[in-house]
Amino acid sequence: MILPALLFATSLLSGATTAEIKQEAQDAILKLQKHLQKPLKANLKKGGPLQAANFCSTQAQSITHEINTSFARETRVHRTSLKYRNNDNSPKSDEREVLEQMQKEFDTGKKLPQLLVKKIYANTYKVYKPIFINKGVCLACHGDATTRDPEAYKDIKFHYPQDKAINYKMHDLRGAFVVKIVLR
Repeated sequence: MILPALLFATSLLSGATTAEIKQEAQDAILKLQKHLQKPLKANLKKGGPLQAANFCSTQAQSITHEINTSFARETRVHRTSLKYRNNDNSPKSDEREVLEQMQKEFDTGKKLPQLLVKKIYANTYKVYKPIFINKGVCLACHGDATTRDPEAYKDIKFHYPQDKAINYKMHDLRGAFVVKIVLR
């Protein structure tokens, strides 16, 4: 009788922990999205795709770093993709495996979870949130030769000669936000 009660209590604790992990990850993702999207939109409005591309190449990494230093505990958020533009966004081996599985499921028409929690070792988790190409304006920098803005892409190729983040179409899986959370 005690064992089932302990298992039930443990499952409740695990559920609460998973919910807390997901909430912390969602908060981190929203914070990074807000701090990247607002200036990206302003630059796009002010100078079009060329100025937006320049913003991304010169400021996105420092904004990500700044956001990561603002968290109270060991929480870190970043963006990654199988087709990355900036080497700083290349996936780690465990992230590559998850991204490959997500891409495989996406390609077969399966709906991806909004947040995917993976335990990587004791008290350490990675939470993945898929990123999709949901706006046509994204294709100005990430589309194919017919949809990319030529001036913006010239700037992108200057900053990232090995760019892989192209040839996307609307609704494609672009990559993921990854949040690493260490619980104490």
